[in-house]
Amino acid sequence: MRKRIHVSQLRVGMYVEDVEIEGEDRTRRFKPFLISAAGQVESLMASRLMTVVIDVGKGADVDPGGAQDIDRAAFDAQLRAVFSAKDIKQARECVEDTRPQIRQMLAHARIKASFASDAASAAVERIMSAAFDNAGALIAVAKLKEKDELTFLHSLAVSALMITLGRSLGHGEEDVRVLGLGGLVHDLGKMALPDEILTKPGKLTAEEMDLVRGHPQRGYELVSHVAHVPKPVLDICRYHHEKFDGSGYPGRLAGKKIPYVARLAAICDVYEALTTIRPYKRAFSQAEAINMMMNSPGHFDSQLLSAFVSKMVISGTLH
Repeated sequence: MRKRIHVSQLRVGMYVEDVEIEGEDRTRRFKPFLISAAGQVESLMASRLMTVVIDVGKGADVDPGGAQDIDRAAFDAQLRAVFSAKDIKQARECVEDTRPQIRQMLAHARIKASFASDAASAAVERIMSAAFDNAGALIAVAKLKEKDELTFLHSLAVSALMITLGRSLGHGEEDVRVLGLGGLVHDLGKMALPDEILTKPGKLTAEEMDLVRGHPQRGYELVSHVAHVPKPVLDICRYHHEKFDGSGYPGRLAGKKIPYVARLAAICDVYEALTTIRPYKRAFSQAEAINMMMNSPGHFDSQLLSAFVSKMVISGTLH
């Protein structure tokens, strides 16, 4: 069975079936190999890769301790150890209050190929309100995701991260509102993808990868059909998978040619994905996630990533 894992999970004895570098020429052939020495692991971890595909039928699997049912009582206990009961209650109320609006937005995109802008705007207003004094709890509560909540809670959490980061960088509330809307709709183009592709644990075919890489453009086109959507929201939809070194997609933009808001979104999107808890997969800790991101040269705007670490992590906003 093939399985996609982060490079930090590699160890001697694993059989590397494929590496997936976004934006690289897919015609280049990769020769699968068995990791027989620690130096091979170090070489892969020192590369630009964030994920690889292993074949557990031909080599070792990941540590079984990293893939087990989540103890919800333990998760709740961890929340209570960091946040007050009032903060947790208010965060969960925000999740429930925005659930129908975000689900409406996602359903319109999937079924009608349209953008429910009023529902999205209402959800962002609620998230902005909740994030004023309670951003950390809101983002933490959204970490535990069931299969049917993954897209909904990821959208909410990235919106909250964008709102909080924008405020910490000194942006005014109207700009923050735009950042929050962009975070909420950044993956809307994925609604056109089949679930079997979105949840596939192993290697994607070249055709499937092409479909996945098309979601930023699809999201941009879908959202742009609504009049008066701010350009930064469209830029977030279209360019949040661009990489600072030009190896991303869809446009292979590099450096400051990537819109500022999309560079912010790339950081928030990856951080949220890495720290997500799912019933069959442990989340990376905050320290692990930041270490992976800081050691992914060329992926992010290093100045903005440093600002994220300083203003969101070291400051104690995120836990």
